[in-house]
Amino acid sequence: MPILDVKLSRIQQLLRKDITINELEEILFRFGMEIDSFKSIDKNDYMLKIEITPDRPDMLSLWGFVRALRKYMKLENKFDEYNAKDSDFKIYVDTSVSPIRPYIAATVVKNLKMTENDLEDLIYAQEKLHDTFCRGRKKASIGLYPFQKISWPLRYLAENPNKIRFKPLGFEKEMNGIEILKEHPTGQKYGHLISSFEKYPLFIDASEHVLSLPPIINSEDYGKISPDNKDILIEVTGTHKPSVQLIINIMSTIIADMGGELYKVKIVYPDHEEESPYLQPKKRTLDTEYVWKILGIEIPPHEIKSLLMKMGLHGQILNQKKIEVLVPPYRADIWHPIDIVDDIARAYGFDNFDPELTPVFTTGNLLEKTKFIDHIREIMIGLGFTEVFTFALTNREDQFTKMRLPVDPQTVQILAAKEAKINMVRKWLLPEILKTLSFNKDKRYPIKLFEISDVVVLSMESDTGAINQTHLAAVSAHKEADFTEIKSIVEYLIYTLGISKYELRRVNHSSFIEGRVAELIVNNRSIGIFGELHPETILNWGLAVPISAMELSLDSLFDWKWAPVEIA
Repeated sequence: MPILDVKLSRIQQLLRKDITINELEEILFRFGMEIDSFKSIDKNDYMLKIEITPDRPDMLSLWGFVRALRKYMKLENKFDEYNAKDSDFKIYVDTSVSPIRPYIAATVVKNLKMTENDLEDLIYAQEKLHDTFCRGRKKASIGLYPFQKISWPLRYLAENPNKIRFKPLGFEKEMNGIEILKEHPTGQKYGHLISSFEKYPLFIDASEHVLSLPPIINSEDYGKISPDNKDILIEVTGTHKPSVQLIINIMSTIIADMGGELYKVKIVYPDHEEESPYLQPKKRTLDTEYVWKILGIEIPPHEIKSLLMKMGLHGQILNQKKIEVLVPPYRADIWHPIDIVDDIARAYGFDNFDPELTPVFTTGNLLEKTKFIDHIREIMIGLGFTEVFTFALTNREDQFTKMRLPVDPQTVQILAAKEAKINMVRKWLLPEILKTLSFNKDKRYPIKLFEISDVVVLSMESDTGAINQTHLAAVSAHKEADFTEIKSIVEYLIYTLGISKYELRRVNHSSFIEGRVAELIVNNRSIGIFGELHPETILNWGLAVPISAMELSLDSLFDWKWAPVEIA
């Protein structure tokens, strides 16, 4: 889990309460976090390493951590409402950044009184967010600038790296974009994020002064802040808009807690305008009976409201069954009512739940689908097939090219895959069985293999955008393998399931020989295909014997009311 490095004295200072390490450890344990380690730095102070759950990036800063702690300890009993004042500040976004790093958000902070410790905490939060939630600055990156040096409006665009010239932070000489990526330590570390593009993102002001080269480095002249800066600009750019919006909210609320006044910045995209930061609380409706069902105890609505406040949420009782919940703009973990119930449970205290035995005695049993799959497995083994288990992660060459198919973009891809042989999740099993066969081609034939496992396909009906489907695939490799053999296996399998009405329909499929491939239709629904593999498909896998093969959707067969036939 992410680690927050912080002095005990700083926690006590912002908490405005003396607290011992043991007391803090107990509170964090109830909260769902813990002190990883600590060491003495003088006789009255300790440096703590605190594990923060990954779903709470707002607590990766000292200010955010203390804010959550203050509410959990009931030292503060109010909902955090943040507001940014209207302004004329604008950032114009050029279309040239669209393919590189398309999103930006910002806020201006005025009348801020920072100490050296405050600035250190702010920079620490910036880098900790970069390393964790922002995925090494890929999803989002943060820039801080002294407001008094900036001429408005600002521009966010992409420029030829050879034409970019400014002094990067910590350097006294001007460098171009390519030199910064090669010679500056930060450029060497993060240069891979933009080096493949012909142009680099650039953040400039109305006087053409370079403020930064996002997400790499700020300007030494116009992007370096100090405790003397009362007014600053915070900017976030990135490739993932929800992350950009969340990070600007987290940084804005940290600064607001420090005492700064927030001002809106209008982001002018080529096709629309919007104002940031995005500080409007999110509204959720919570069913009290749902809370009781999940937790197993009946908590009165007024107590639920109090527990919500303990976790920084605001509850408004609509009636005895409904509570309107306001979620602060810095929270990244509230997506579903179950997330709110989780907060309620943490506030209530898991050690306060009374364990009870299940009132009804039950015994375990297999799911009907598991029984169905086991039945299929027994049939295939009885027919002389050997079961194999292949990897779910594969590559487009194996799934499509070697099977004489065009690459299908509608698959679950692995972005930025480091290994060329692992760049997607399998869409069908047959190529993976053929891969297994190719590793065993020196064995004695006939070789008969089958696999029952899940594939992943895209689905807009799923919350994740993809669903698992259980398939059966099989191959029979020997000199006499043909369409008749695999057809008889498919028909026998259908017979053992008690399915009497089905249809075999001729189809064309590039992986199979034309005229020797068919699909199975049950209840007017395509269940899968079978036939003789095309010689080119076989050669693509380095094999040299005829192969008959099939792949069926067991989910589709299971949906049919199957009734297994006893085989004498």
